[in-house]
Amino acid sequence: MPMTANERKRRQLEREERRLKALPDSSYVFLRTPFHEHLGRDPNWSSVELMFDLMGIEPPAFEDDLGPEHFAAPGSLDPDQDPLEAFENAEGSIGRAEMMVVHLIDAAVELASIINRYKLSELQARRQEFESSDLSDPVERRTALEAVTQLSKIEDELQKNVRRTFPQWRVKGI
Repeated sequence: MPMTANERKRRQLEREERRLKALPDSSYVFLRTPFHEHLGRDPNWSSVELMFDLMGIEPPAFEDDLGPEHFAAPGSLDPDQDPLEAFENAEGSIGRAEMMVVHLIDAAVELASIINRYKLSELQARRQEFESSDLSDPVERRTALEAVTQLSKIEDELQKNVRRTFPQWRVKGI
């Protein structure tokens, strides 16, 4: 069965994404100062540390130029996969920082999805409670209708996506 134009385009984009992941960052050949040394001079690093402190998580320390493969928890990588390939050819402390951004975004997206499903589930349970309650009293009926209306508005908001913009941190294929 022939593929549709959308399927062909999707496969082409997937191939291109795999090809780019296999490439090293195009800026690496021009970077002279190791990233971990740059952080010692960058006053904004304290803002990153503050965000981790607010989450109750120990901020990452960049004390040397080791890459992300040196910090992965034991057993977290596929033993048959080349560590450099697993980390999209990210090298040194700059590669570790780049992969941290990728993994933090992925973790934030997944956590947001879990929170969203939890809230929608809880709101649906409250809606069921209101619908199965005795609404013969006019005051209780009005209160229930107001609550269900508010629940609907909250559910509508939870159906939306949030967009955040980031500065580009990786450049491949140039």
